[in-house]
Amino acid sequence: GTREPAPSFGGLYMSKLVRLGVVFVAMVSAGTPIALAKTPATPAVLAQASPAPKSKATPNPFSYGGYIRAYYFTRTNPPGVINQATYNQAVNLHAAYDFGGHLSVGGTYLYADPFNGCGDPASHYFGTGPCRVKVLPHTGPYPTTWDDTLPGFRLSTLYEAYLQYKDPALYAKLGDQVINTPWANSSDGRLKPVAFQGGDLTDTFSKNWNGEIMYMDRWENRVQSDFVDSTLITNNGAYPDSPGVGNTGIPRGTVVANNGFGYGRLGFAAGALKANLHYYAFNNIANAIWFDGTYGWKAPAKPFLAVQLGSETETGSALAGKVDSQIFGIQGGISPWKNVSFSVGADFIPVKRNTIALPATAACMPNGSIAGTLMYWLPAGGTPNCTTAAPGVKGAVATVYYGGWASPYTDAYATDPLFTTSISQGMADRRSPGSSVKLAGTFFTDNKQVRLIASHAWYVYGSSGAGLSPTQETDVDVTYFFSKVGTGAYHGWSIRHRYAERSQAHTALFGGFPDFKYNRTQLEYDF
Repeated sequence: GTREPAPSFGGLYMSKLVRLGVVFVAMVSAGTPIALAKTPATPAVLAQASPAPKSKATPNPFSYGGYIRAYYFTRTNPPGVINQATYNQAVNLHAAYDFGGHLSVGGTYLYADPFNGCGDPASHYFGTGPCRVKVLPHTGPYPTTWDDTLPGFRLSTLYEAYLQYKDPALYAKLGDQVINTPWANSSDGRLKPVAFQGGDLTDTFSKNWNGEIMYMDRWENRVQSDFVDSTLITNNGAYPDSPGVGNTGIPRGTVVANNGFGYGRLGFAAGALKANLHYYAFNNIANAIWFDGTYGWKAPAKPFLAVQLGSETETGSALAGKVDSQIFGIQGGISPWKNVSFSVGADFIPVKRNTIALPATAACMPNGSIAGTLMYWLPAGGTPNCTTAAPGVKGAVATVYYGGWASPYTDAYATDPLFTTSISQGMADRRSPGSSVKLAGTFFTDNKQVRLIASHAWYVYGSSGAGLSPTQETDVDVTYFFSKVGTGAYHGWSIRHRYAERSQAHTALFGGFPDFKYNRTQLEYDF
């Protein structure tokens, strides 16, 4: 497919130079107040009576850090679908300057290059050369194609450039930044995190209560080098790593702009109880209310209980179609030994159904999926979403099954807050109603140099009316930390391997991949 036109060389780099210039000027302008103050002379009598106190070192207002990260991805797909493999590496540099008085500026720059002769993103999506991503499914002679969710091309981005105020009660940040809220977060599972452009304000009202408001109008996803005014579900393959918009009629290769999202949160904490009520206003997509809470007991096995509840409906021009979703989740866990913990979680999303005369642009196909344009947020990936007495006939009467959660900034990333989301997928990524259960365990060696995380999840997507799509996933995540962190520039060196194996039933009836295997190997040095 086609992509949105890349910004011009001059426009792209002038934008970055302006942002860098703002940070540089702010840093330079703060140089005068940090000159070392003269130490007043000590009176002779006082000096004889007691020794002068030792002077304390003046904290350095400038700080820096970052990481070097190398990644190798492979995806083993079913027969008839070409496999994928990508290697890439990145250097991430962060710097901050503290003016004193709780005010600081900061910026983070990332450069990644696979050094494969195919670093230009356009070479993966245009033309017919060897760098072009092969269409999936594919039966040609190529053994693999790129996995551009890493990505397999060059990145160069100043994804953070912000002004920050922070004191014990008040926190404010303005500019390009990384945020972490349940449904808009850093999604840092590749070379770079997701970043947002806007403002964030948090206030601690009292010992137990705090609140936060935020507005972000643009974002930069995990394989982009600039900020855009779209989301993962208001585009249709117009830039890499986009899952598209399903049946909502956006032509392939185009983007529909929106104005980001507003966010509010009220938090409460008292002892072992922590709870948050979140509100999202995803512009012209949906409004969502989300609640999460945890309670932990002071007992030998450290048991805990967590709940999550959510409700979401379409809003404005409903760019993602009709959205009507509710989520109920519960999770419990224990740590029976010092270095071992276990948890079990479950999520349930009730199915919704409407019997309607389909528009002339849509038909319910024999495999139980809508073909064409229908303004509903429909299940995907092999979850059936319709039944009809006239399969394949546009405009026929059909029962439409829906109810999945629309997540503009985590869709297909498997980084959402659901208790049952796994490495390669989850209920929000399948956009599907249904139920799921996940068992997980974490183990550390005594010296904390080896961490093992293993899980198995069961998903029942769909409904009895349209059909069920049972899916299972087993994940193993192993990290080895080479040496302990001490003083100095070294902040860690690790190698991490993640493996996911997924199987899906009834794909001959409803579509989707019957099996799927995913390997991710990451080497990282932190400084």
